[in-house]
Amino acid sequence: MGRTHSYSLLNMPLFYGGLPFRPRLVGVCCRHQEAAEAARQEWGYAYACTDHRKLLEDPAVEAVHVCTPNGAHEEMVLAALAAGKHVYVDKPLGRNAQETARMAQAEAASGRTCQVAFHNRFFPSALRAKALLEEGALGEILCFRGHYLHSGSIDPQRPFAWRFDREAAGGGCLLDLGSHLLDMMYFLLGLPEAVHCVTRVLHPQRRDPQGVLHPVTAEDYAVMTLRLPNGALGTAEASKIAAGSKDGLHLEIHGTRGALVLSMDEADTLQYFDAQAPELPLGGLRGYTAIQTGGRYPAPGGAFPPGRSATGWLRGHAHCVYTFYDALYRGVPGSPSLADGHRVQTLLDAAYASAREGRWVEISSPPQ
Repeated sequence: MGRTHSYSLLNMPLFYGGLPFRPRLVGVCCRHQEAAEAARQEWGYAYACTDHRKLLEDPAVEAVHVCTPNGAHEEMVLAALAAGKHVYVDKPLGRNAQETARMAQAEAASGRTCQVAFHNRFFPSALRAKALLEEGALGEILCFRGHYLHSGSIDPQRPFAWRFDREAAGGGCLLDLGSHLLDMMYFLLGLPEAVHCVTRVLHPQRRDPQGVLHPVTAEDYAVMTLRLPNGALGTAEASKIAAGSKDGLHLEIHGTRGALVLSMDEADTLQYFDAQAPELPLGGLRGYTAIQTGGRYPAPGGAFPPGRSATGWLRGHAHCVYTFYDALYRGVPGSPSLADGHRVQTLLDAAYASAREGRWVEISSPPQ
């Protein structure tokens, strides 16, 4: 993720012409000096270090990117805010709602610009879906369904690592993939009021690279039923055992006036169905319309690459990073904020509680 964020910073002047600001890469920190020095040389940072506190003590550093494993987010985010830095942090914001609440509280008290890297919000297709929903194009939401599918945990010979340890990672596929999916649902539909969840661990034990056997406590599969405040019901599925899947986030939303289908496997189009179109003989023009969003970002984006060009995974990250620095420059809150990351975490915590207890769990709504 450090490479991904650096790519976004380095390419910002190309993607967004005529910017009144330009990020300067000051320092990069890794656990090992060799890796830090390699990153410095390859990406153009002024210096490399192995102690993140050096970055926080440097007055030349105005903003920090936290790209560490989940368990290190709270310490580093709180330290950065205490040092007066602006913060851009990878998802999920933390391992539980206790951690994320402390970060959201620190954000509110700091006056700094903060943002969580929920990059799937930042594809033109997702932004267009948000606009259509805000315009009321779907009417009242009736039902929805979504999934985020990977296949990396099917192989029983895959070595044990920190991601298979619930305590170290904070969770499994529900936290890792489900956080993206649930954030997209929150972004488009608002925070659900209740959740019912079931999870599964496919291989209960794995050997580490040294051959030592470890219990696997982080789930490989999770399926949820969600209820919105208006009574609409939907499903959300997160899996790392879906054979044939690579990085498939998919969401369908149905309302009284129409429907949307948003798929990151086909990120250049948004499928929109207008239920108000007349049913003429032979169908008329009634049916799903493939809106060609492509890379058509609003100015100053969208000129390079041309809007007609296909978008990719890195482009969503680049627009997410740009949005953070644009907010920083204008002195306004970032979005999604740490408070938004906390709201998503309350939903994740409720899902985990449901899986443990085998019941519907109400979702506490943090202050706006």
